[in-house]
Amino acid sequence: MKTRWVWSGLTASAVMMATGLAFSGGTTTSDAQLMDFNQATGELWAYPDGQALSTYLHEPRTRHVLADLARFAPPDPCRPLAEAWNFTVRYDQRFGVRSTFVFDVLLVTMAEFQCRATVTSVAGQPQPIVIITPTAN
Repeated sequence: MKTRWVWSGLTASAVMMATGLAFSGGTTTSDAQLMDFNQATGELWAYPDGQALSTYLHEPRTRHVLADLARFAPPDPCRPLAEAWNFTVRYDQRFGVRSTFVFDVLLVTMAEFQCRATVTSVAGQPQPIVIITPTAN
């Protein structure tokens, strides 16, 4: 559990450093259990570890990061979703597109299975998501 948290934190930190967000202040990174996602509004409800239900905002500018598939142990139902997530991240990188609709559909399904994700957000209500990546349960 601690190794996963450290890995998630390092990944988010590296991405934040690369994008310059580490110095802008006001960002929060947490490992959260996804509960529901409204595709029409982009609102994602999740339980960050040790906190009350939070509302996040998934936007077209949200950065989607590859999941560490080695952390998913079978028969985790979230692994195939993480594999689809990684495929979409790589597709977007290769072709220079943003597959927001595909990520929306994946978030709907991930929430149905109550999968987990590391979410980096900024202050707001709902909190806009800067970076998101699936994590193992």
